[in-house]
Amino acid sequence: MSSNSALNVSNSVDEISDTDSSSVADEQAPRELTKEEEQSEMFKGQSEDDIEILNENTKSMLMQFMGQLKIGMDLTKIPIPCDFLEPRSLLEKLTDFNTHAHLLTTAMDHDDPIQRMVNIVRWYLSGWHVKPKGVKKPYNPVLGEVFRCNYELKSDGLMTCIGEQVSHHPPKSAIYAECKQKKLVLEGWYYPRSKFLGNSAASISEGILKISFGSRDNEVYTATWPSVYARGVIFGKLIMEMAGKTKIECKKTNMLAEIEFKAKPFFGGEYNVVSAKIKHKKKTLYQIRGKWNDKLYIKGKDSDKETESLFFEVKAAEVVPKHVPPLEVQRDNESRKLWLNLTKAIKQNDVQLAAIEKDKVETTQRNQKKEREKSGEVHKPKLFKPGPEDFWTFIGFDSDEWKELQQKNLEEELLKKYGVKPQQ
Repeated sequence: MSSNSALNVSNSVDEISDTDSSSVADEQAPRELTKEEEQSEMFKGQSEDDIEILNENTKSMLMQFMGQLKIGMDLTKIPIPCDFLEPRSLLEKLTDFNTHAHLLTTAMDHDDPIQRMVNIVRWYLSGWHVKPKGVKKPYNPVLGEVFRCNYELKSDGLMTCIGEQVSHHPPKSAIYAECKQKKLVLEGWYYPRSKFLGNSAASISEGILKISFGSRDNEVYTATWPSVYARGVIFGKLIMEMAGKTKIECKKTNMLAEIEFKAKPFFGGEYNVVSAKIKHKKKTLYQIRGKWNDKLYIKGKDSDKETESLFFEVKAAEVVPKHVPPLEVQRDNESRKLWLNLTKAIKQNDVQLAAIEKDKVETTQRNQKKEREKSGEVHKPKLFKPGPEDFWTFIGFDSDEWKELQQKNLEEELLKKYGVKPQQ
């Protein structure tokens, strides 16, 4: 059955069993594994792109870094060695969920709420594969940092994305995305709590993402974030995996998706495995399984016979073009311009220069904080305002701050192309 046919599986609300059939356990006691076999089992199913290969200098730096840590320690204020930095800000990384944004805009076209949820789950699971090789952490955004971009949808116009770092301690990022043509809005906040767990470093994700379908009488879906773990920071190979239970819920339609990003057991199993159940009024309609970085499969009820078909494939998926304003029209607090020199140093594999450039940005941040404290000033986010339950609301495209951002774009582009400024 084709991937498209998976979306046309019977809409029956007959319940599917919550347990899959399993093979009979081998009664023979297992022999003790050799160290080579243990290593093979630990990293079975892991792509080479997911494993961080460390040279001697990097190993030494990592051990020095680990020497500062104690189990349970909050890593938020601990500087991460530049060897392990992804060359972009977390604010930009949070827009990765729009890499396959067309999956979300087409979800709105389904009149059946069950099929809307099926397509929303497919979109939700499609964005996690966007990452660099190895174990890398994006830059911690500085207070007041902003990132904006557009995703160009073929027939549905633009998906405009905006993010701002609204708090530094604790570090909270507010995000907003809108496709006006489809009356689609995504908004939410993200707070990664970093902890040292012994042989792992964890980024425990807090926050929510809301998806609003204006064309469906403002139907709202709420989703949560999975957590991220760097394994093997002391012994074994250094790898990264996502783990934890998340959910997508729409109270209006009584639809619920329960999703589990599965941590690989020490022995057996594979990395990057995810499973999901789509439910209506507590009855399971569909089950999804597979790898979020490869292929996903869906199973439902079809003429009283269970079927499984391709649900999503990373290599075959259409990628929506992403457009970021050029550096010359960005403000100093916009992510790519703010971290430009650090990004250049990392891409040039110049670790010493990267450390210097990173320190420059962080020193400026500390000095700005001191100035605010001296004057009694409290930082106020420009593009978002606080709401109930830790939520942050975008102040709108009609706000003076947003208009000023866009005006700067227009002025710079006109000056560059025609040598004139727009008329007042």
